[in-house]
Amino acid sequence: MKLRTRSGRLLSAIGLGAVLSAVTAYAAIIQVCGAGHLARPDLSVDQAPETVRALNAAPWKAWGRSPSAASEEITSDVVMEWNQQAATRTLSAAPALAPVQQTRVMAIIQVAVHDAVNGITGQYATYLSPGNAPASASPEAAAIAAAHHALKNLPVNQSPSLDAAFATSLATHGLSEFDPGVEYGRAAAAAVLAARANDNSAAAQFPYTAPGAGNPGVWVPINATPGAQALLPGWGDVTPFVLRNGSQFRPDAPPALDSERYARDYNEIKIIGAAGSPARTQEQTQIATFWLASPTAIWNPVLRQAVEARGLDLSSAARAAALFYLAASDAGVACWDAKYEHNYWRPQLAIRGGDSDGNDLTAGDAAWQPLHPTPRHPEYPSGHTSNSSAMAYILQSLFGEGTGAPITVTLSGITRQWDTFDDAAREVIEARVYSGIHFRTADEVGARMGRQVAHFVSTHALRPCKKGGSRCA
Repeated sequence: MKLRTRSGRLLSAIGLGAVLSAVTAYAAIIQVCGAGHLARPDLSVDQAPETVRALNAAPWKAWGRSPSAASEEITSDVVMEWNQQAATRTLSAAPALAPVQQTRVMAIIQVAVHDAVNGITGQYATYLSPGNAPASASPEAAAIAAAHHALKNLPVNQSPSLDAAFATSLATHGLSEFDPGVEYGRAAAAAVLAARANDNSAAAQFPYTAPGAGNPGVWVPINATPGAQALLPGWGDVTPFVLRNGSQFRPDAPPALDSERYARDYNEIKIIGAAGSPARTQEQTQIATFWLASPTAIWNPVLRQAVEARGLDLSSAARAAALFYLAASDAGVACWDAKYEHNYWRPQLAIRGGDSDGNDLTAGDAAWQPLHPTPRHPEYPSGHTSNSSAMAYILQSLFGEGTGAPITVTLSGITRQWDTFDDAAREVIEARVYSGIHFRTADEVGARMGRQVAHFVSTHALRPCKKGGSRCA
């Protein structure tokens, strides 16, 4: 167990550093992804082969063990190794992927790995049926090949180091490219890619004007990159992975403009979410800035810490990562369905037009500015709280309240620490208010919807196999 724990920490530390170099703040992504450009990360993933060699070879050298001798003790390393490859390359894609696009890409990769592994081990039901595995197929080789094949066929960072990382990973784990698991893993990935080829994601970006735009309460883009469009107005029509449809958990309409609840939300964010607000503490400002990063950038390190702390075997680690991103991706679809159904205005537009909302409890301020730029999609419900709560719910369902140690993530020089997964999910609710970009109700409704989606995913997908077999109930 000491070997697993120490090597897991090394993997987590090096892997987190790779993610940090590739992280782009949420606000930056939503402003530029439609414009087709993004600043390159400080650390190229072309350095990944050396990183992979170091993080895989160092544990054996440090404790005098060979990879073969320790393979039974550190059985989930290959899953987390390629989870890190996937996250780093997804976060550093150019042109940039929007957060909902990131979770879809990560779901495809992690489901492919899950099916490749569990199609061989039979420990959990597969998402699709990869067919019967050759008796001698290595699940580790299958995981490596599935992740590599999926990455090769997705819009992620396609630097030449990807193929080198594949070869290095096989060699480091004492595997051959001729292992039957390699072809089995590729077939599993190909099946998932084929299933998602016509899921409407490619047609989700188009010119869009909300019905009634210009009327009080109706969303119009503000502070967008010149010429940029509404962000992915068709994402609510993307075929979910597990949900029956994107509207399955669609929430009721947002608060009426003349309601007391709307006035409470309005007056709260007008004060604490304003640029230069004297009511917002330095820590609250840091929290707002930290949560500008996308859900994948923030929560993938949390997933890794949870898997490391529990010391999961290969099959269970593959399932955990797959459920995590299935829930996040479907939460994004559900959220976008609701956003473009309700087309609710953002706080910046609402406060500047506050004298026209018909509410005697609100007062307009034509010069009001939020702490952070207003995103290019409707306000209700919050996308980040939907994704974050879905991810937190999956982790809680798998691991309990937390990891047994503080959960720590550092991004953009800001470190946040939580005792439980739910603590982190609650913090993003506050963060979006501090940022001046979401009313509290939108945050709370998004969080509730994310939990509903994740509960459905966890009870309908990748269930344990009682008697073995890749398609068990």
